[in-house]
Amino acid sequence: MITILSAFVYALLTDRVLLLDNTSTDIDGLFCEPFPGTSWLLPENYDYNWMNTVTWENTNRLGRLLQMSGFGNITIPSPVPNDYIFLNLMHDYDEHDRRFFCSRIQKQLKKVSLLYWRSNNYVVPGLHFDHSFHCKLDLMFPERATAFHHMARYLFRPSNSMWGMILRFRQPYLDGARRQVGLQVRILESNVTIPIVADQLLACVLEKEILPKGSSSAEDMLLSSKTRSTSVLVTSLDSAYYETLRNYYLEHPVEGTDYIGVYSPSEELYQQYGSDHDKKAWADMYLLSLSNTLVTSPRSTFGYVAQALAGVIPWFLTKIDSLETANETFQAHGPCNRGVSLEPCFHAPPALDCEGYGNGLNSSNIFSFIKPCEDVIGGIKIMPSYANDITAEGKTESRSERKT
Repeated sequence: MITILSAFVYALLTDRVLLLDNTSTDIDGLFCEPFPGTSWLLPENYDYNWMNTVTWENTNRLGRLLQMSGFGNITIPSPVPNDYIFLNLMHDYDEHDRRFFCSRIQKQLKKVSLLYWRSNNYVVPGLHFDHSFHCKLDLMFPERATAFHHMARYLFRPSNSMWGMILRFRQPYLDGARRQVGLQVRILESNVTIPIVADQLLACVLEKEILPKGSSSAEDMLLSSKTRSTSVLVTSLDSAYYETLRNYYLEHPVEGTDYIGVYSPSEELYQQYGSDHDKKAWADMYLLSLSNTLVTSPRSTFGYVAQALAGVIPWFLTKIDSLETANETFQAHGPCNRGVSLEPCFHAPPALDCEGYGNGLNSSNIFSFIKPCEDVIGGIKIMPSYANDITAEGKTESRSERKT
């Protein structure tokens, strides 16, 4: 989804038509068509055979074309063979492909009729590095840090079948509560265990007062007539996080007449792919986006989509590098911290070497509003104009939590 949105913004900036390859993902089954009277999907009878040759070794890859131009010569050959260029914007792209973000390359790409876009990055922050794009983006998004929020709400609306999945979970479990808290957990480090992160999540929601602390008195729970004040939605590949939180509130009821309901729509134990997985993931993201408060894992594009649709700046779980350093990390940084911007992180930004001599500029020092990410070392993101007013304790609650 971050790829589609990035490509759509680029298409707007360059007056191009965006068409999506629907062969590997059932896009039509996930989203409503965003453009009335037409489709953004390639026709079923389209000849996809040429796309099978679009690999790293492809001679039409932008980086390879520039590399063939020679040291210090940043020029795309003209005419371009087969009249298309493969834009490789994946996280592991090389220094030649990264020159896509240079103004002189963008001027040359205007002459190419077809661009094949492949990415797993949110590249909109990098589009600001082209002066003409920067001016257009400022006109399109006067509040720069709302670009993903507005575009995601426009492009990504659940299809009719997806609405069925979403409502079948929401109506019996989440409706009726005065407040919804969304928790999204994903471990990307192989040397970090699930119990450590489950305890971290519990510490986060209690220490930061995202959820109330429970009482050790079971008598309070039995004598009170309780109504559900908060629904907690836990999404993860593993049920341990849901079970830890649910068991805590079973054993430690909240004092007074309120109670906390903890729910989880699905767990798959490990990352899966295919149409069924995509539908579950999209349903989970949308359910999360209905939350008033969000806690997400660092580096998670899943969480980025939920926060953008919700319009809620999340709390990020503190990244743990290893079991050995977990306690030291928590003592230094706490179990979680409030984010600063609605925008996703551009995980792999370029070092801008637009002259081709190997002297790249630090992309986080070019604009005052593009700064290092809170959740990814080396990443950059668009910060809001009020970023300096947001404290580590998240005291600007009115800007970062949606009120009911």
